[in-house]
Amino acid sequence: MLWLPLLLMLIVMFWFSSRARKKMAKQQEEQQRIISEQMVPGAWVKTAVGFWGRYVDQDGDIVILETSDGTETYWERSVIREVGEPPFATESADHIEEAISEEEDEPAVLGYDPIEPETPSSVNEGDTLAADLKDEDKRDKNRNKDDIPPVI
Repeated sequence: MLWLPLLLMLIVMFWFSSRARKKMAKQQEEQQRIISEQMVPGAWVKTAVGFWGRYVDQDGDIVILETSDGTETYWERSVIREVGEPPFATESADHIEEAISEEEDEPAVLGYDPIEPETPSSVNEGDTLAADLKDEDKRDKNRNKDDIPPVI
């Protein structure tokens, strides 16, 4: 008699579990159907690992996605999670080139202005190397004097 209620509870648990699994499978199929409809060439696609790329083509279970610089990458169909606009700005190549040229004309950020070394045209390269070596020798001699311990 004790076995009957336990068996009945077990059957009810299996029934609810199978119902939840069927419901989840149906939702996943619906989501995959919507993604398949939205995936047209040029659409932005997000993968499970967070990679955003433009959909190019599909060959069986392999999807070809293109990066913003034109590199094509191959992904399995199962890693596609979302189709839509990426969270970053997508500009055309013309806008990017304009932005780069504008950055070159703007003053340096936070007062950093790279200084170009001035070299007199009258001094040739051999003379500057010799002068640098003499300066190094002087520094080494001074360094050696300081490093010698005093005699007691």
